[in-house]
Amino acid sequence: MTVTVDPNDFDAVGVVAEAIVTMRGAALDRQGDVVATISAPPGRHHLKVVARPGGHVVLVVRFDDLTNSRRNVIADALTRRRWDLDEDGEGATFRFPPGTEHTTVAFDVLGVLTLGGAPADRRTMTAVDGTGAPVDLAPSPPSM
Repeated sequence: MTVTVDPNDFDAVGVVAEAIVTMRGAALDRQGDVVATISAPPGRHHLKVVARPGGHVVLVVRFDDLTNSRRNVIADALTRRRWDLDEDGEGATFRFPPGTEHTTVAFDVLGVLTLGGAPADRRTMTAVDGTGAPVDLAPSPPSM
């Protein structure tokens, strides 16, 4: 199931952090990567969050849909955040080692969504596993 991420809402940290926990659990259970895509307004950068079965989380931005000027601004902003530019120059990645707090990842995710002046519009976050099967990111209701 898709979750909504609203960068203007302080609760967005909790929404994204909970999704990270869910993704890590699914990656471990399924013994394969789980990839969530966070939507973007037209002409802006999409963000992918990859949870690996070993506990790593990787953030990925591709520049494919960006104008040259937006690409340059985003690439510069990401390198200032210590992201690694891809060898093809068409994207960048940031790797969190196993054990990194899910809230740390969530804060970084939210910061990247609005880089380069991207509007803080509501976004959708949808995940799939390595077979393409959907991964439900919606929090489970508390058990009684």
